[in-house]
Amino acid sequence: MITGHSASIAAVNAKRLRTALVTAAAGLAAVTVAPPAAQAQQNCVVSGSLVVPVPWSQQLLAPDRVWPLSTGAGQRVAVVSTGAADNPQLTGRLAERATFAPPDTGQSSGSPDCLGTGTGVSGIIAALPTTVVGFHGMAPGAQILSAKVVGDSYPSGREPRKSVAPLTLAAGVNWAVDRNATVIAVPTVTYEDNPALRAAVQRALSRNIVVVAAVGERQPNEPGGLVPYPASYDGVIGVASLAENGLVADDSRADAVDLVAPGANVVTTYPNNGLGAVAGTEYATAYVAGTVALVRSYRPQLSNQDIAKRLYATAAPAPEGTGSASYGYGVVNPYQAVSDDVVAGNPVALPPLTPVTVDPEVAARQAAEERSDEWALGLAAGGFALVVLVTAIVVFGPLGRRRRWRAGLAPVPQDRPDDERPEPPVELFSDRPKRS
Repeated sequence: MITGHSASIAAVNAKRLRTALVTAAAGLAAVTVAPPAAQAQQNCVVSGSLVVPVPWSQQLLAPDRVWPLSTGAGQRVAVVSTGAADNPQLTGRLAERATFAPPDTGQSSGSPDCLGTGTGVSGIIAALPTTVVGFHGMAPGAQILSAKVVGDSYPSGREPRKSVAPLTLAAGVNWAVDRNATVIAVPTVTYEDNPALRAAVQRALSRNIVVVAAVGERQPNEPGGLVPYPASYDGVIGVASLAENGLVADDSRADAVDLVAPGANVVTTYPNNGLGAVAGTEYATAYVAGTVALVRSYRPQLSNQDIAKRLYATAAPAPEGTGSASYGYGVVNPYQAVSDDVVAGNPVALPPLTPVTVDPEVAARQAAEERSDEWALGLAAGGFALVVLVTAIVVFGPLGRRRRWRAGLAPVPQDRPDDERPEPPVELFSDRPKRS
């Protein structure tokens, strides 16, 4: 039997339960009915963290050694990638941004760089130095032109993954040319040779722009015969990834490689704020593009072809030697690329050596002349020795006769051993007679 007091308690508990259920339902509804844009934003790369130590890649390349000569000032480096988001170390570095990426299949996040690759590449090229962290860009005086060719994700159905349509890349390259880029970095890869992309690259090269492109990473079970573009086009500097142990990264593609640069476990800028570790040939491309900006700023008179040759000539030799499929000419060397004196022009092969046929009579005459020269030299030496001998006799002969041919030096004192039984000492005045 339930008393009145018990009934009132039950009523209160029931009311509390209903309130809790309503609150939980409201919270669940708030989660499940979130706007699609917020859901898409949650899938994007978040801000980085505070990374204080100097990254190994900067210790290896030491771009700050070049800054007394060049910081990349006046250079406009286009990054054809996933876009570029703001970051404190990119303040004032992002000059222009444009989007060429196809619409996302789902709701777009609206982020300027959802994947973070373009922001990271831009940071390696031009991030400003600070007193708080050790990371900084290669050429902090350069400006970034961001051409976004990838949206919230890479297009589905394309193999290998992380590749885009060549027409999209061509649009980004053409935009960079129109915006007066001096260097174009293409971290994004396509594996289709396309007339539009080829024409865009040739247009850039004809405008004296240096084009640097990633060779991409090998994917498991990928089809054979894949060729990375635009890295494989003539005149484009293809870049592979270097690991911290000084060897090429395991997944770095060994096709169209001209140079290698740090690309494994490197630190760079993240969207919105902070730093973080990244990996891939796209980031190795950033180090080479930053080096090009340093060279172009210090040596503006050089053509894009001369700059490429300078980078190849000054690269640090790789373990497999120059011309390796995996290492190309070697590891990019910013300081040497800027400061070294490199001979202009192309190497020219010497003509084959043609043996000279000597007439027998001429050979015999030359042999006779050589023997005559030998006899003359011998007689001259003998005559000189005779003159020296006669001179010695004339000069030193009278002196020797006066000294009766005795040596002019005092004889060397000889040690005389004491007698084993010496005589008793003689007394003083012993020769005088003794008194009686």
